[in-house]
Amino acid sequence: MQVTYPSHHRWQRSVLSDPLEHLSHRTAGKIRTAIALLPTNNISYTIEPLTEKFLDIFLPLYTTTIEQKDNAIVHDVAENTLGVGASRFPYYALSLHERETFLGGTIFSLRPDRISFAYRIFLPKWQHADIKISPAYIGEYAAAVFAHEHAVPFISHGRDRNPYGLNADIGLATFKLSAGCKAYVPTDCEIKTINTTEIKEDCLILEKPKDGTAITKAYLVTSKETEQKYLQVTKYPNQLAVEVLYRD
Repeated sequence: MQVTYPSHHRWQRSVLSDPLEHLSHRTAGKIRTAIALLPTNNISYTIEPLTEKFLDIFLPLYTTTIEQKDNAIVHDVAENTLGVGASRFPYYALSLHERETFLGGTIFSLRPDRISFAYRIFLPKWQHADIKISPAYIGEYAAAVFAHEHAVPFISHGRDRNPYGLNADIGLATFKLSAGCKAYVPTDCEIKTINTTEIKEDCLILEKPKDGTAITKAYLVTSKETEQKYLQVTKYPNQLAVEVLYRD
């Protein structure tokens, strides 16, 4: 099967007065419970203008995590945010701590119509707290509150290379869907075609739409042995309809 797809795509979600309204009932409930548990577990987050001091604690975690991934691209975060050629829009740093441990954060710019995520990294688990949702979701909540307070209508959740599995992990797409994002074709991508019968690895291909820029269809190319690892990505049909194609 031939699938036409953009080489890159961008993720975006709306900003609502209730930052959890666009999430599933289950995910929203877990985040509400987690927020209530933050003070008693000595967990806190801050959002402040980006500084070199923040980069000193962010970059080691970012670099180490990215370098462990296949087909990794480690960006020059400092130059791209605080450097001479950086955006004219101000950058902010979202920082999450548990006790004295830095759990990760998000660097984003504040623009007239959105906040735009530039770099984001979180540890996958809490270090001490018994909280049933990962630290990254607290980061999503905090960013959504900030966006609403600054009266911007959208959060741009960054750009990813397509397909997943051949580039970034399929789990990254699952996370962004679970956070309420939808995918769109950017203006500066390359349009490609791939034959799914020739694919040897599990992957998720976001298909180029026939009209407009909103991506509504994707193909999960997998085997019956590994399918269960990725089925969560098929649970968001209102954002992205995913059809499973078996290699065997």
